[in-house]
Amino acid sequence: MSSAPEVVVFLRAGCHLCADALADLEALQAQEPFAVRTVDIERDDRLHARYLERIPVIAVAGEELCDFAVDAERVLRAVREVRQVRERPTAAVAARVPAGAATGTLPSVPRHLKPAPLPEDAGEPRERDDDAPAAPADLDPAPAEPVVPEVRLGVGQAERLSRYLQVLTQARKMGRATMSSQELSAHTHVNSTQIRRDLSGFGRFGKRGVGYDVEELVVRIRGILHTNQHVGIVLLGAGHLGRAIAGSDAFADHGFDIVAVLDNDPAKIGTPIGELTIGDVRHLGEVVRENDVVVGVIASPAKAAQGLADELVEAGVQIIFNYSGTLLRTPPEVTVHTSSPAVDLLHALYYYLA
Repeated sequence: MSSAPEVVVFLRAGCHLCADALADLEALQAQEPFAVRTVDIERDDRLHARYLERIPVIAVAGEELCDFAVDAERVLRAVREVRQVRERPTAAVAARVPAGAATGTLPSVPRHLKPAPLPEDAGEPRERDDDAPAAPADLDPAPAEPVVPEVRLGVGQAERLSRYLQVLTQARKMGRATMSSQELSAHTHVNSTQIRRDLSGFGRFGKRGVGYDVEELVVRIRGILHTNQHVGIVLLGAGHLGRAIAGSDAFADHGFDIVAVLDNDPAKIGTPIGELTIGDVRHLGEVVRENDVVVGVIASPAKAAQGLADELVEAGVQIIFNYSGTLLRTPPEVTVHTSSPAVDLLHALYYYLA
């Protein structure tokens, strides 16, 4: 007799949404029997960082089904799928085993139904024999457990970490060795408790009464944001704004490399701009391919911006920073960030004038 399918709930103590989710799951058990296992995210830093802003998270057989609340239809469907897979006749399993199965090859299982282990300290301790062969999932596998892949930050957390990194980078340039969460709060306008919560999800940082080690935190946050690797940038437009961007440390401070500045003005092409020479925008595709360009920055007049965006997309660039002020039309897979000092001013004035 197969054990009941297991529904895993990632939660934390004192969360009323988590309590509601458990009550909803208990009601669903009358329709389709299953076991419920809770995992306290406070017991593992990776779980805390991954799920803190989403709890409760409901998972079945390694697949995350819903956040914040129980989606009854999805949970019941997933539980039934697991039960159906387990209860298929042995003959049906044998029929699907390809030639060579006698050597120990197991039948394939849908990827989202494969068991995936949690970190060793995230659930109840259990012994494991690494030499023992795994049982076919169709016959009666051990309860599947949700995988904890590399942490995927929420939009808000990624934005806050970027702000912390900007302040810390400037503090390092000023010779600061340490900085407290209160100081970070003053410069980022993020509550100091939120700052400590964000950083604690990735390990132990800082010392009470001393603060955070600026150099260490810069390195760690860059690693979390994946900016500790080469990021090539092509800058389109060598007018006043383009020259200001090219001459600024805004990108270089974070390890970003402006590999080329391109323009269509014959009077500008071939002239120096910092350590670079302004190139012809007609060579954009070639520049992108040869320099592994990841980001395109448009600092051109508004009337030329859409055409440049089209050329960036055609060249394979999927991140565009738009300083032209015009609205760009791009495919869904291309991310466009439009930057405007006026927008920042409107945001600041709201709190002053309200």
